[in-house]
Parts: sequence; C-alpha cells; structure tokens
Amino acid sequence: MDNQLYRKTIRRGLFDFHAGEAVPEVRLNVADYFAAAAAAGMQTITFMTKDAFGNSYFDTQIGHKNTKLNGDLLAEAITEAKKHDIAIIAYYNVGLNSHVAGANPDYRQRAADQTPIKEAFGFYDLLCMNSPYRDYVYGQLREIAERYEVAGFFFDITYVWDNCCHCEYCRAAYRNRFGYDAPAAPMPGTKEMAEWQSFQRDIRHRFLRDAANGLKAIRQDFLIGWNHAGDPRFGQVEADRYADYFTSEFHPPHYQYGSLLARWKRSFGKPFELMMPSEMGSWGEWTVAPPETLRTTAAIAVANGGSISFGHVAYPSGALKGIVPKPVMEAVKHANDWVESIEPWLLEAVSEPHVAVLYSIGNKRMLEASALPRNQDEATLQGIHRILSEGHVHFDFLDEDGLASHIGRYEMVILPDQAYLSEELQAIVREYVRNGGKLLATGRTSLYQANGERSDNFGLCDVFGADFLDMWLYGVSYVYPVDSALSDNVPDMPLLLKNPALPALKVLPTTGTKLAGLMEPAVETKVHRHVYHQHAHPAAETPYPAVIMNRFGQGSCMYIPLPSEAGYWSSGSPWLRNLYLNGLRLLNPDPRIAVRAPLSVEVNVMRQPGQSRVIVHLINVREETAAGSKVFIEEVHPVGEIEVSLRLEASRVRLIPEGTELAVQKHSDGISFVVPPFGLHTAVAVEIIDPSLA
Repeated sequence: MDNQLYRKTIRRGLFDFHAGEAVPEVRLNVADYFAAAAAAGMQTITFMTKDAFGNSYFDTQIGHKNTKLNGDLLAEAITEAKKHDIAIIAYYNVGLNSHVAGANPDYRQRAADQTPIKEAFGFYDLLCMNSPYRDYVYGQLREIAERYEVAGFFFDITYVWDNCCHCEYCRAAYRNRFGYDAPAAPMPGTKEMAEWQSFQRDIRHRFLRDAANGLKAIRQDFLIGWNHAGDPRFGQVEADRYADYFTSEFHPPHYQYGSLLARWKRSFGKPFELMMPSEMGSWGEWTVAPPETLRTTAAIAVANGGSISFGHVAYPSGALKGIVPKPVMEAVKHANDWVESIEPWLLEAVSEPHVAVLYSIGNKRMLEASALPRNQDEATLQGIHRILSEGHVHFDFLDEDGLASHIGRYEMVILPDQAYLSEELQAIVREYVRNGGKLLATGRTSLYQANGERSDNFGLCDVFGADFLDMWLYGVSYVYPVDSALSDNVPDMPLLLKNPALPALKVLPTTGTKLAGLMEPAVETKVHRHVYHQHAHPAAETPYPAVIMNRFGQGSCMYIPLPSEAGYWSSGSPWLRNLYLNGLRLLNPDPRIAVRAPLSVEVNVMRQPGQSRVIVHLINVREETAAGSKVFIEEVHPVGEIEVSLRLEASRVRLIPEGTELAVQKHSDGISFVVPPFGLHTAVAVEIIDPSLA
C-alpha cells in the first residue's frame, strides 16, 4: 500500500533528544510536549529511538536503554501523539554507538593505519556498516517495527568517514570484490582510486538497501528515509532509490543552499523535507533562532515543493527538565501558521518545466576520482544557482537520467562545466538542439571521458560551433571586448574572471559567431614576478572567444569556454552575472516565464496535478553578512511591485491566500500582471484556460 503521509502533510518536527547519560536524569513531560507540538502545527514528528551515544529510548532487548530514563519513552510518545493526530517517524542514529564500540572494537570504522574513529563530530564513536554491527542495527529496527505503531523510519549518520573504512570486515570485502588489498592512499586519476570510491559508496548503499527491504518486509507501507537522501553533495543515487522521502539539513544563514537542495530533490518525484534546527545555527545551541528566520526557511522549503521540519529538544534535566521552551514552540508556530495559510496551494505541487540545469553524477564521480581540477565547495553548482536565482529564472536541477527522460519538456538546457557526458546523453542533447531547443554550455563540457582522460575535441563541438585548442595558461582571464548584444549593464572594460581551481579554455569558432573575446594578463603572477598586489592587469588581446553563439538545426547554442559559474561564486562579480544573464536572454528572448524583480527575489512556478492552475511563488530573502559573522533574519524588508509575464491564457489571476484579483494584460502569446509590494513571500494562483501547462 502506498503511504501518502508525506505527500499530504508538510509541517514537521524533529525531536532531537541526544540526552546521553552524563546528567542525573533524563525526563520529558510527554503529554505537555505533544499538546504544545500540536498547537505549534506539527503534523509529523521524527522522534528519538536511539541517540548518538548508543542509548535507546524504548524497551529494547538488544540494545542499551538509557539508564537515566524511566519508562518506555517511545511508547508514551505514540500514545500521546495519537491524541493529536500526529504521526511518529522513528529516528534512529545508525553510525554512532559508544556502547557497542567499547564491547566490539573490531566494529569501529578505521583509517588505513588502523586508527579507529573515536571522535566523530568531536565526540562520538563511529561504527562500520560493513561489520556485524549492521545486524545489531537491523535487530533494533525490527523491534521498533514489530512492537510500535510508527509511520516510518529516519536513519541518521549513515556515513563512511573520510579515507575509511579499513576495518577487518571492509578489508576482506574489498579483497573479495576487486581481487587485491584496499589501497592505503590511492592516487587520484588511477583505477584504484575509482574502485576505492565505488567501494565506499557501496558500503552505505548495501546497508540502506537491506535496512529498507527488511522493514518493508515487515510492513510495506513504512516510510523510509535518511539524512542526506537526495543530496547533490553525496550524489548517491543508487541508495536513494530505496528512500520513500528525501531529507537534508538546512542551516541558516545559508538560505540559498536550502533552495539549491530543494530544486535538486524535487526533480526525483519523491516528497522531501528540509530539516532546520530551531536553534541558532546548528544542533545543541539551546537558544531559539528569531521567528522570522524559521518562517524564511519554511518559505524556501514549501515554495520549492517540499516540507519543513523544525528540530527541537527538551531540557533533559535540571531546573527546567522535561520541557521544550515556550519561545521555541512559539517560533515554530509562527512559521507553521503561515505555511498552513497557503497549504491548499502547496500540497503535492511539482515544478513547472522551464529551464533544466544538468548536475551529472557521472561527471561528479569522474572528477572526484581524477587528478583534474575541481572545487571542493561545488562552486559551479552554487554559482549557477545564484546566477539564475538572482536573474529570477525558474529552473530545475536534473541528473543525467532525469535530463535524458525529460529534456523535451524544457525550453532551455544549461550544462555548467559538465566535463564528462556519456555518448548517449550527448546524442540526446544534440537532437534536442537540432529540433529547436536552446542550450547554454560552459567550461569543459563534453571534453572528457569517463576515465578522466581528455578527448581531442568536445563531444558536442558541432553543437557548440567551436573546436577545442588548448587549456588557458594563466591563472586569470579577462573578458573583452563584449558585443553589444551582451553588454547591457556591463561596463565597457575587461572583466576579470578568476577561479583558483578551474581552468579557462582556448577554443576556435567553426560555425559559431564570436560575441566576446579573451585578454591575457601582462604576466603570470609569481612572488618574483608580479604587478600590484594580486594578479596582473589585462594587456594582450587574443583570437580566442569568451562567448560563442551557434545555430544548430532549428535550435541554438551559446558556449562559454570559461568556469563562469564558479568564477561568479568565488568573486560575486555582478558583471559576470549580468553577462551570463544577457546571454540567456539573447539565447531565449521570449521565455515562457519572465519576472522583473530586485535581486533578492527568487522565483518558483509550480503546478498541482489535477488542477488547472499554476502557482507563481516569489520569495524575498536578502542574504546579508556582518563582516563574516552569522546573521539571522529578524525583520523582513519589503520589495516593491514586480512584473510577471507568462506565455499562456488565463481566466483569473489572484493573490493567495487573500484571493485578491490582479489586473491582467492580455497579449497575443500570453499574459502579464503586476504583483503588489510584499515582504518575505507572496504567491499568485493563475487559473489556466489553455491547459498546456497544467
């Protein structure tokens, strides 16, 4: 039976009760807690069953129950939750368990020199999911599944530590799989490195697969999920297939990254949640964040098609024992009341296809296994997200399978420095452009093979209208001159592009037209040879283009042989962003969705199956910093009127939830309307006459 709980609810809580046994007692006023949680609008609660110390909070016959706890906390929680129609998801910390680690040192994750991981996250003993410890975990999960009425499970800390694992069980498994001993320090760019990384992923994959299958065998409608399911930085799509819902942590003040996570997760068609500690930045701060910070994270999550889960914890002991502070629940209620007010327009919403951005898992893994330059902070991914968000472009992140399956639904595709593309995907992209699609590609896209070797030319050289010549010699490059077609709000001077990790490329146009040039610096900066304090000034024009426009079949392609997205992420140069967005507008001058707004406004256009309407979400989040110090959102600065244009026919356009109708201008190919000033968020329901978007 298909469990629809996570599709029909979007207001969640995480009771993150890592109490340990260092305090004299562990208490929770269960009845009061669930009454407060219900009043705060929580519909599901992910409730502690085993913590990071290895302590259980239920009557287990297998594990170690917290000795400072009276009674069966999970049983009490389920009884009280039922009174308030709150569903319980069982939180289980998989990897951390000091009790088992002390009794079974062979179960610990180990580095190549056999050093055990004893201070994971600063404190905890980390165990290996390849060891017999997995059977201990599966046994406890069976206890919960067979004896308690929970709706599903959430697994935390299913991680393989850096350079791990070399425990005796992993060494045997590696030898049995590959026929040789696991390398202590595999060299990047070698077969050994690729196989080692594959083995690390497989540890987690097999554990999660077997855990999910074992629980489903007990009750098919259990919802199964885990921390970082559907997370681009993990990119473990094989394991993610076994998750019923996706989860990632969302920590202010990194608001844009929450949006990035949501855009990736929603592309897989599974319900997802962003999990934010209601505290000031991370878990265990014991001080609530400002209510507007919680509402901001909620807006980002739900406007992108997901749900929000607020982490919280009770004081386990002392003068305030057993309670979650009232200000925490009030802040959660502040956010959830707002979510509930627009819930009818949020449930089961999916993104309306418009612009697809490829984030290839194959490319990610090729780069990670190779010695090729790459950014550790996913600067390309974060850079393209920031460019498009600030340009008010509605877009989705897709992996290669998603793009191959759905490319025809998108009016534009962006390939940001996707060095490796399979021949099959290259053929799909080529036909997409030939048949009228619009493509923007940057950097090394399609230049490398799966093993990390560079090809003689781009796989998509015919689509780009350019041939690869060589790598750029200098650490910086300057874009100049710029054609008038790309120069709006760009100063008429050489534009610096620098990225410490990623190279620019020398290319020569074939069928493409050069729209911007590249200039070399006067010298390559060294300690013994430099100009000014950093890099040298632009000095020599070259024949090499910085932007190429090419017609291909019925479609068109813009190719930029630069790490533009990563360069923008590292520098924040508005001129690089404006040049990029000008290119998008030149490539697609009449987009299906267009929004004119301040930089702080992010756009999402969603639809609900079975409804003849689209919902335009506008989120106004100003990310400000105070000399590098954390900044929380305490007040919302309103923005003025915003113009929206849609290429569709509409019978009615109204603000939600107020129902205020907006004046609509009708055009030959669509409509436009003006959204009045708003604060954090506003949304517009557009009732469609032409159901092509529905």
